[in-house]
Order: sequence, then C-alpha cells, then structure tokens
Amino acid sequence: MKNKKLATVALTVLGAFTVFAQDINPNDVPVNLKQNFKQNYPQASDIEWEMNGQAYKVEFDANRQEYEIWYATDGNITKTEQEMTEADLPQTIKTVIADNYLGYKVDSVEKTIENGDITYKVELEKGWNDEKEVVFDENGKVLSEIID
Repeated sequence: MKNKKLATVALTVLGAFTVFAQDINPNDVPVNLKQNFKQNYPQASDIEWEMNGQAYKVEFDANRQEYEIWYATDGNITKTEQEMTEADLPQTIKTVIADNYLGYKVDSVEKTIENGDITYKVELEKGWNDEKEVVFDENGKVLSEIID
C-alpha cells in the first residue's frame, strides 16, 4: 500500500511539472517573440522553447554560458537567468564571500533579473559534504541561505 501511495504522489508531482513547463515547437512561438529573441541574441545556439504557465521561456547557450529568458505574450522580457563565472561577480559579493564564508569555494553562479531587481545565486562548497546556496542582491546583501 505504501508503494502505491508513493507512486501516486510521484505521478502527481510529475504531472504538475508537465503542466507548468512544456517544450513547444519553435514554429508555435509567436513571430514577435522569435524576432525579438533573434535580434537580441544573434549568437544563440542550442535553442529550446517552452511554455511555462502563460509565459514563453527560451533556453539557449551563448558565449559558453547558459541563459533562460521568459517572455510575456506581448514580447516583453519578464525574467532572465544567466550562468556566470566567479570572476563575473560584483566585487561587493566577492568581498562578502571572502569575509563571511571562510574556506568555501564558489561552485556556480547564476544572475537573475526580474522586475528590475538583480540577484545572484551562488553555490558554495567546502570539502565534500558542506554546500550552501546563497542568494545576494547586487549590493552584496544576503537575501537567503540554504544548506544543501
């Protein structure tokens, strides 16, 4: 009985993710969105479009980095996420990490712009088992910290 409940929960969760983000054929993306995207990211490769709720999301690579952009149906960008390197972090965030996370090394960085706000999600690790996910604002203020 326990396995049956577990299977039901797993299928429900999988179904929920399927409803919220579904791959779509590039031909089904509105022309204005594709034109806006091509104009702003002509160097993009490995392009994948998804429907995410009422928004269109495009995932792609450019300049050896991964990007995700959400478009409203009117063509406006509502959110962007960009993979970055530690070297690309603002100096204020590097200083906070050096001062407050002694012994930790930066594993990955993701910059998000949403509603004009810029945040940086930084995955830090120390040794084999000590990992943290810290979200900073652009001034270096810690917005959240999760122990992985």
